[in-house]
Amino acid sequence: MKTLILIFSLIFTQISQAQEISTVEITPNRSSKTQNETSTPSSNTYNSNWDMRDHRKLGAGIGLAGVFGQIGGVADINFDAQNAAQVGFGNGYGFNTFFAGWKTSFESQFVSPYITLGYSRWYNSDSVDLRGNSYILDQVLSKKELANGKIGVDFLLANLGVQYNQLDTEWIGNSFFLEFNFLYSTSRGALLPAASVGSIYYF
Repeated sequence: MKTLILIFSLIFTQISQAQEISTVEITPNRSSKTQNETSTPSSNTYNSNWDMRDHRKLGAGIGLAGVFGQIGGVADINFDAQNAAQVGFGNGYGFNTFFAGWKTSFESQFVSPYITLGYSRWYNSDSVDLRGNSYILDQVLSKKELANGKIGVDFLLANLGVQYNQLDTEWIGNSFFLEFNFLYSTSRGALLPAASVGSIYYF
């Protein structure tokens, strides 16, 4: 009888120890899982404009006025979080515009400043009277050249701008920009200010 009691006591002790070990092993795993779940960032939220640009490499949108003439399109190709190649085109009354440049954005959250350095060309191949159609062209072309309409004007371009970036919600990836354009005519030696507004969506 004593032997049976001893055996049952040993079995009960082993079962109790096994349960304690099992509890100790399982608890950290649950805790670890909880920590992993809480530390995983939401795929629908970015911490900054750099964070968004690091994940979304291509942006496409529209622009108004300034380097776009009247209206045009623009694309950003993000090489890293800070730097992007930018190309755009536009048209006005009787002329077209094109520009390409290197865009550097400064880290911020929703509103971020940026600068762009590049090249712009305003051109037209048709015989259209351009007098009074563009403040920029009026400053760098003669009345005779404007009346003829067949033009090709090159500019060195510098943009200073601010961009609002949507970093969360269902509108994530959208942005709106306001920039001041400075166009330097290499042929006339004139520096001309302008301004553009627009919107870019990043994929």
